[in-house]
Amino acid sequence: TGQHTSAGPPLCASAEGFTAMNIEDLTVRDGQQLHEHVPPHRWSVTRADLKQLRILVQEFVTDSRIVPTARDSFDTADGLIGPCIHTINQQLIKPITAKAGGMSWALMLHPDGLQCDLFVTHCWKEGVYEFIDKVLNSWPRRARHAYCCMLSNPQNSDIGKLISSPSNSPFAQALRASTYMLVVPNQRCSIYSRVWCAYEAYLAYSDSKLIFTASAPVQHLKRKVSHVVMIILGVCLVAVAIAAQFEIDDLGRLAGVVDSYMISGSSVAVACSIQVPAAIFRPSSATRVIAYASAVFSAVYLGFAGRIAATMCARNGLFGNYTSRSVIDAFGGVCLCIGAATLEVDRLWCIRAQQEASQLLTGYTGRLRDAKSSKDEDKETILRELVTSGKENEVDSAIQVLLDSGVSTPSLRTAVAHAGKLKAAGYWSLSMVLVSWFGWAWAPLYGIADMAERHWHFVEMGYCRSANLAFVCIDPGQTSMCASLTNYCRSPLEGPAVPLCLLNLLGGLAWLFSFIALGRDKRGFAAAALIRIVGIGSLPVLCPLLLLFPLEFSSKIVGIGVLAFAFTPVTLILSIMGPGWASRVPLIGPLIVKLLMLRISFECQRPDEAVLPTAEVPPARAVGDQGCKSRDEEQGG
Repeated sequence: TGQHTSAGPPLCASAEGFTAMNIEDLTVRDGQQLHEHVPPHRWSVTRADLKQLRILVQEFVTDSRIVPTARDSFDTADGLIGPCIHTINQQLIKPITAKAGGMSWALMLHPDGLQCDLFVTHCWKEGVYEFIDKVLNSWPRRARHAYCCMLSNPQNSDIGKLISSPSNSPFAQALRASTYMLVVPNQRCSIYSRVWCAYEAYLAYSDSKLIFTASAPVQHLKRKVSHVVMIILGVCLVAVAIAAQFEIDDLGRLAGVVDSYMISGSSVAVACSIQVPAAIFRPSSATRVIAYASAVFSAVYLGFAGRIAATMCARNGLFGNYTSRSVIDAFGGVCLCIGAATLEVDRLWCIRAQQEASQLLTGYTGRLRDAKSSKDEDKETILRELVTSGKENEVDSAIQVLLDSGVSTPSLRTAVAHAGKLKAAGYWSLSMVLVSWFGWAWAPLYGIADMAERHWHFVEMGYCRSANLAFVCIDPGQTSMCASLTNYCRSPLEGPAVPLCLLNLLGGLAWLFSFIALGRDKRGFAAAALIRIVGIGSLPVLCPLLLLFPLEFSSKIVGIGVLAFAFTPVTLILSIMGPGWASRVPLIGPLIVKLLMLRISFECQRPDEAVLPTAEVPPARAVGDQGCKSRDEEQGG
């Protein structure tokens, strides 16, 4: 169907990655016929298409084929925001698709169409770089093809005719076929101040779609985290040098006095006590200093523990004289350092989330009926359908869930209905999740190593000889010592400790795999369950037992048993249930969800409180009333 001017594909790729489209060598087809035969839910593009578009726009800007206008005075040197969508439509999309036959950008690239599973909603006021970066950064893992109106609709056709019946418009058909809806904020206004975006929210809610907020990638994230990593490496090397000045005895003690319990007990306590406030308080210069302090103490612990572990391994291999326990100690130091480094990631993510939530609020009154349209008849038609459905208040509530939580899904909306507002439920602290999970894995590994090493040590020292056991156990005042000898002298596999440790370790691995598989709305809840049940809730139980009675076999059994039969299954079950099902548990469900999702931190710092440098997050362009048109103005709504 159509004349071919070239047999070559319109997209080009090189060994280095994506290159621009070859717009001088396009395949010409009958655009009107394509759109008659390919249904709207197949007018989709891929991630690769968006990457190609970004490169093409940059080349057009560089070559002055896309230029600033009175409506859009964009900075040609800016690589973060770029020309607004209206400008891209007029100066790039329309001319190129007209040359190819008048179809949409999506069908120009994929004439047979691609099944839509991601619907992107935006209002055309954002810059094209801003838009593409946010969509690519937030693209759901299971989504393959996206409907985006500027690329999916035939821009050279009569758009007003296409959307004259909102419920049968291409927007509505594509959204019904999709699984996810991605909401793209911008720096100028809330997309929900525009009536067509409000209508798409209504359709998404009615069809129980998963609604997510698109987030921009954090600028210079690697560079900022590398500063913390350099501090950790520097302090760690100094700690290793200091530890090298002390003699390490056969049992892994510095100068015969400082053993692993003293090092781990003090350094871990200080590092963790610093990491917690750094993770829960709002980003500021103070929390950044606290994060650096956490990095310092974590590095000190790693330096001393690593020096001991390296020395013991050189002497004994990986086992004997508590060597394996020293190695696990060093692993704990590595975990703390990773947690300290990711505190900076959390700080930057938190700032970005607050900025985007603020963007969604700009100009939004909290009611969809207040949304604006350049055509009164479009607004009247859409509001009539909304009121007739009886879902107006429910849709307003669904959008409020999105604004509060960062996501709006059936599961989360159910939880909010039962438990009330859940602030930032779609977000979670990477540092706290890592530290909590590492602690979950470290505890059973340390327990197994400790049991095996003590058994080896007791046997090697002759404590397990029959004569010695009889001498100790015959004394009524040595009952506790007799019990410890009896337990440590038998094989670790014969007692309950090692199986319990393995059970805990398997529980931690099961949680990790389930967390990876969970959707974004459930990840926040699973992270909260891990942090508050395993990471924080277990400390009052385990720490007194293991620190006050480090040699008591019974204290280890009690601590490991509580973790295996209480904290581990509860955490797993709640994580898999998610907030929706958990909130439905009679009597206690709403309370559990509230306690787990309760925000104990201060709010993230507002964007106008200057956290990120101007060079990284440039302000919106001041264009006044002559700024870029919104999507519904451009599309006829």
